[in-house]
Amino acid sequence: MSARVSLFVNCFERDYRRVLAPGFMKAKAGQFEFPFESVVVTLNNIIDSAAAVHLAQEATRRGEIDEYIDVAAALPRALEQCGLAMRDLGLVRHYMDFALVAVTCAAPDYLLYCCAEVDLLTPFDWISDAVEKLEADPRLLVANPSWASDPGGAQREALRRDGDHWVGVGFSDQCFLADAGRLANPIYHHKHEAGGRYPMSDLGDIFEKRVDAYMRHHNLLRISDARVFYNHAGVEGQGYPKLPLLRRIIRKGMRLLGMEDSRLKMSGNLQISAEPAHKCSMKGSA
Repeated sequence: MSARVSLFVNCFERDYRRVLAPGFMKAKAGQFEFPFESVVVTLNNIIDSAAAVHLAQEATRRGEIDEYIDVAAALPRALEQCGLAMRDLGLVRHYMDFALVAVTCAAPDYLLYCCAEVDLLTPFDWISDAVEKLEADPRLLVANPSWASDPGGAQREALRRDGDHWVGVGFSDQCFLADAGRLANPIYHHKHEAGGRYPMSDLGDIFEKRVDAYMRHHNLLRISDARVFYNHAGVEGQGYPKLPLLRRIIRKGMRLLGMEDSRLKMSGNLQISAEPAHKCSMKGSA
């Protein structure tokens, strides 16, 4: 397999000390049993940025990461390349900015993005087979392991099975593999009714909601490997900004009435357009 794949892991104020501690990134990369082109950490929304940079430099010296990127510094270029302005990020900026930086900095390579709190249940190279499938079929945009929080979820959501993979709609940014060049483009202005199922959908459009809308409008699919599962160890949503009380009441009422579930049945049909992108200048060789 000739495709180059880079691993990106984002860290925030709450977890950068853990992510950059000795051994963490070595273990994170090792569980995929794959020869990454580079291992990169993005530093996002951290109060003491100098302290984070120091730890990142130490991790680089130890050889656990190849590069680190200051999200705030790289964001203007990422926004321009993706056809967005800062105002488009709104209240959910930090649930969007790191991913835009990752896709634009990883392009034209493949990107494996993995949340710091995500780990495979068993070490396994699912990436090699996934890249082959993504390269062979342009209708497939992303790949991921199956998710342990709902072991039958990938099968239930699938349209069909293709060998070791479930093929279906949907997108999650917890752990995904994609040709970064296809994501580093102005594709993030689509809207879709199915987006109501994502966290903070009433506050703004986070990265996974925007990618999901793009995929649905362009009839693009994902593949979920049936052989491997991942676990999200953190309490999901603990860092999300809170909705105003009235909007929370309205949203709860919609859920009770089943109005949000109906959004999942909607679909769109437009044409795909993806131009090649270029790798950005990464920071980190101390």
